[in-house]
Amino acid sequence: MLNFQLIQLTKYLNMKNIILFLMISLISISCNNKKSISDKKNNGIEGFWNRLGTIKYVNNIPVDTTYIKDSDFSWFKQVKVFKHGNMIWLNNARDTLTPWKGGSGGYAKFVVHSSDSITEKTTNGTGAWGSQIKNYKDSLNVSSWTFGLQTDISENYYSQKWGGETVSEYAEFWGRMDKLQEKTKFDGAWKRVYQINFVNGIAVDTTSVPSDAVLDVKIFSDGYYSYQVDQTGLVDLDKPGYGGYGGHGTFEYDEEKKILTEYQEWGSGMQTNTFPPKSNPIYHNIKFYNDDLFLQVGVDSNTDETQSGRGLVYKRIN
Repeated sequence: MLNFQLIQLTKYLNMKNIILFLMISLISISCNNKKSISDKKNNGIEGFWNRLGTIKYVNNIPVDTTYIKDSDFSWFKQVKVFKHGNMIWLNNARDTLTPWKGGSGGYAKFVVHSSDSITEKTTNGTGAWGSQIKNYKDSLNVSSWTFGLQTDISENYYSQKWGGETVSEYAEFWGRMDKLQEKTKFDGAWKRVYQINFVNGIAVDTTSVPSDAVLDVKIFSDGYYSYQVDQTGLVDLDKPGYGGYGGHGTFEYDEEKKILTEYQEWGSGMQTNTFPPKSNPIYHNIKFYNDDLFLQVGVDSNTDETQSGRGLVYKRIN
């Protein structure tokens, strides 16, 4: 009798395990499907884009395209990256009338409604655009400046023009940048949350970084990186630091040595220097606390392990 009860109990438990397994599988499939739908929804726009030119419209029909490379402003550069709901753009348009002298940039959260509609909620920026965003938010006591964009998104090209009540007759024309490497653990959007000061390789002080004073956001994807450091909440308007600083370039990560190498090519705000690709290496010693939090400390070379000066802790943002 006891053996019969044990057999029945075993069958019962096995059946419960099977049911539990099926439930977990269904939940997993459901979550994966939702993730696939979400990825598919944004895959048309996610990644790095290079500004190619401007499209002119007449009665909402494209009639002419002006390419930057063929214009009098062939030196002009502008990049934009969309990643996991976060967007950064920056350009190298020098502004000699401002204390910071360099170009502009912006950071926003974005939502893709369809291939012809995107909403960007811009919260911060660098250069003149950072100043404009700050003035707009302060004057209306709001946290962001919302822009509705009319877009035309394809696999390798997209265009955008301002929507709203009055639609622009001109659209920005963008081309997808070539993928330089496969996905890395850095790929995504990151925000600086702490600063650690080192003396002789020893951490001596840790301070938090409040977003209302300084917002430092960086996005890695496909072998490129761009970042924006908005300092409008920290520095006076008439100082160069009010324009903040942004940068764009490529990166490599040595997993064995834990060294991140960034090759910055140009920037915005106070960043006015330009460098040929792969000619301006900046080395960081990296420590991942987990998949969503890492520390970077500047070092002099890709073989130097001495931590000195300032360390920055970045947290992944979605």
